[in-house]
Amino acid sequence: MDEMPRREFRWYVQGCLDLGLEPKLERSLFLVHYDRYQRLSQAMQRYEERRRRRVGRHRGSLYQDDVFLERLMGAIRAEQEKLKPLTTAVGIGQRIDNDDMSDGGAGMPAYRRPDPPVLVGAGAKMLPHLDPDPPFRDP
Repeated sequence: MDEMPRREFRWYVQGCLDLGLEPKLERSLFLVHYDRYQRLSQAMQRYEERRRRRVGRHRGSLYQDDVFLERLMGAIRAEQEKLKPLTTAVGIGQRIDNDDMSDGGAGMPAYRRPDPPVLVGAGAKMLPHLDPDPPFRDP
């Protein structure tokens, strides 16, 4: 369960060393800042989804609501910009780590089309996701 934070910290250290910088943060402080960055990113993503839904519905919102949310998102963006070097180092370390481990792996199985139904004729039923009829037939 502790594997992901440990891996992210290792990526941070590798990224800092690749950039020629000394890692400034110890592990516990790094985890606090990186978790904060992830929460800020999630908040921005939720805001964008909310805005897209509103535009999709062609329904306007109250001006005060928009102003408040825009100010809030501006503060979130400013806070996220402060943490940008941290995530840059993590991204570089992740690329370095993935390049080291690119020798092979389990891979992904090839796409396989579903088998056609076994029954033929009037009793045959199409695959569930292709069948326009309800799941039960009324004789």
